[in-house]
Amino acid sequence: MANTLRIKRRLTGAAGAPTGLAVGELAHSFVDDKLYIGNGSTSVVIGGAGHFATGAQLSSETSRATAAEGTITSNLNSEISRATAAEGVIAGNLSSEISRATAAESALGARIDNVLSNVDGAALDSLTEVVSAFQSADSTLNGAITSLASSASSALTSEVNRATAAEGVIASGLASEISTRASAVTTLQGNIDAEASTRSSADSALSGRVTTLEGTAAGLGTMSVQNANNVAITGGSIDGINLDGGTF
Repeated sequence: MANTLRIKRRLTGAAGAPTGLAVGELAHSFVDDKLYIGNGSTSVVIGGAGHFATGAQLSSETSRATAAEGTITSNLNSEISRATAAEGVIAGNLSSEISRATAAESALGARIDNVLSNVDGAALDSLTEVVSAFQSADSTLNGAITSLASSASSALTSEVNRATAAEGVIASGLASEISTRASAVTTLQGNIDAEASTRSSADSALSGRVTTLEGTAAGLGTMSVQNANNVAITGGSIDGINLDGGTF
């Protein structure tokens, strides 16, 4: 029959450290999944999920940082696409205004040609009628030019304002993402440094306890010393022994 060695343990009930652990005595709580060791006056946590940073936690933080990078990239791509579309709108508006101005020039030219034709055909039989015709054509031209300038100025002002607002949104978004990324990196580095320090301290403490245990074991002396203290083991074999630390 196989021999079984079990340390002190807690299967159910409230979480928390056991009391009364001897120096170097181990105990495990399944309630909070922590491993404890006694130091003679209290119980110290030396391992367990939730006490030290795990690989899963570091992986989760890495995934969060990667997701943040994806968000920044997506936002930048979206802003680039929007800016490109805005450029296309501006180019389209300018092209439309140029076409309208060209059409106005063409119409004015046609009217001037008509005036000249009337003059050549003697349809205008006085200087007053000629001046009146040219004044009418000039008024039409001034109105067309004024309307074109006003429309182009309004369209350009609107596009400039929209582009300026978009630049502000992009700058704000980038500043926010940079701040968030820097904070996340600082937090992650702090967690890693704290974990390294905690593990180093725990390793040092555990090493000291192991040394203490070794000294305690050495202090038990030889079998002859044990026999001198009226503890005698003679012959035979040990089989099927269950060494159980009990519960806490």
